[in-house]
Amino acid sequence: MDPELNLSTPTGIRDWHSEAASTKRVVENKLANLFSSWGYEEVITGTIEYEDVIGRGLNEEEKSQLYRFFGREGEAFTLRPDMTTPIARFVASQLTGVPLPLRLFYTGNVFRHEKPQAGRYREFFQAGIELIGTDTGRADAEVIILASEALRTLGVEDFKIGVGQVQLLDSFLEITCLPEKTKNLLKQSIADKDYVTVNSIIEGASLVEEEKDLLNGLSLVQSGEEFFERLAGKSLPGPITIHLERLRDVYDSLAAAGLMDNVFIDLGITRDFEYYTGIVFEVYSPALGFPICGGGRYNNLFGRFGFPCPATGFALGIERILLVLKRVGKLPSSNSKQLLVYGKDFKKLLSAAAGLRSQGFAVEIDLDGKSREELEKYARAAGMELLEVPAEEE
Repeated sequence: MDPELNLSTPTGIRDWHSEAASTKRVVENKLANLFSSWGYEEVITGTIEYEDVIGRGLNEEEKSQLYRFFGREGEAFTLRPDMTTPIARFVASQLTGVPLPLRLFYTGNVFRHEKPQAGRYREFFQAGIELIGTDTGRADAEVIILASEALRTLGVEDFKIGVGQVQLLDSFLEITCLPEKTKNLLKQSIADKDYVTVNSIIEGASLVEEEKDLLNGLSLVQSGEEFFERLAGKSLPGPITIHLERLRDVYDSLAAAGLMDNVFIDLGITRDFEYYTGIVFEVYSPALGFPICGGGRYNNLFGRFGFPCPATGFALGIERILLVLKRVGKLPSSNSKQLLVYGKDFKKLLSAAAGLRSQGFAVEIDLDGKSREELEKYARAAGMELLEVPAEEE
């Protein structure tokens, strides 16, 4: 072997050995079956997109994370950084005549040039859904309920769902008349859960006590009942009231689905992409310090592709789900019993193997004519059961 040949993968890119790949496939198949049972149809988009097209759904910081390259004729391409933007492009170009609402699901790999972290690489896998063409609280709730069902289907029972509304905090900040720089710092500090900075900004601002109390309260992570009780009876401008009513509608729908104990309100949730416009959410497991699922409403994205249309959805991080399942001891397996068959009559071997496979076994055939001792050693190492297929008696 050439000593100068580097056989490692690029930073943030990983190989999947057979056991991990098999487990990943089981998870994806379970999710696909669940999404289909809710009326969602699978779509597949290309891994490569035109940079100027995909860039319509991104801000400048997000564009800086793209993997860019040029085609042979000078075209600027990029690897898809998420699944939602390509699906928006696909729907706007090919599905505008389909009756709405449109329910789609996907599984696939995406690429972002960002710092690798636990359960997140520069190439990572997602599964998710997009609910297109409806803008109601029940639609927002269905997406969150389905996300919770997806986790339970995979064996993740212990999780919390943070629900926010990206326009609500902005609307509250607008009525304070704080300088734009201060608003942005306050929003970022709330998102980072940096309550020392949050309190410092609020106390140092030229605000009446009622406004200070309100902003301090809104910056907290709290139960739905605490959140709405804090705002009960307050006289608030129309836009704020509208956003609050939608948030309350979604919360009540989640409570009706039995998720009240799983849900908390967090107006600091901002998500990774700037196209979100309304209800957003993230799902957390105590087994991992990062969100394992997230999404929300993005009513303006389709308009950037010439097809104004409301939409909402979510994406599950497959690697993060697998990490959680490993830590809680619930990694799935293919459940196929592994068999190694051997014998002198190749025709009988083929027939026996086919019959066993039809019964759900995973079957290998000895192709090398190894001795019984060699086969036993190989079968033990591979975790297989050895089975001899006798030749026909003459």
